[in-house]
Amino acid sequence: MTDHVDPHRLVRLRGCHPELKARVTALVATLSERGLDLVLTQGVRSRAQQQALYAQGRTKPGKVVTNCDGVVKVSTHQPRADRYGYAVDVAWRRQDGTITWEGPWETLGVVAESLGLRWGGRWTGFPDRPHLELPPSSVPTAGNA
Repeated sequence: MTDHVDPHRLVRLRGCHPELKARVTALVATLSERGLDLVLTQGVRSRAQQQALYAQGRTKPGKVVTNCDGVVKVSTHQPRADRYGYAVDVAWRRQDGTITWEGPWETLGVVAESLGLRWGGRWTGFPDRPHLELPPSSVPTAGNA
């Protein structure tokens, strides 16, 4: 499926920092060359969306998926003062078109890191394999910390 008609691919980069967009686009292309179909499931989130995710597994049914409450601990998915988000979440598309969270995560991590992205799969306290973010040190403009 081509990116311009795929609602689960690059359209999720809307509102993300331009440098994050460029690196994620390169990541998608590199993995595609290896026969891997990466799908963006989340990009920028509002405070309300982040709070709803935080409630999951706590006050709402489901599994805990984040430690960021959206207020005290703000997610890198939430827009910063510059109005950009700095993170995306991903999954894999199987050949039959279905989406899965079972995939070659280590491959994703290695390629993402080679492009200067931070991969949540390396986190020791709360590993988050689908999470990718642009480290503040990678942002080419001054004043973004």
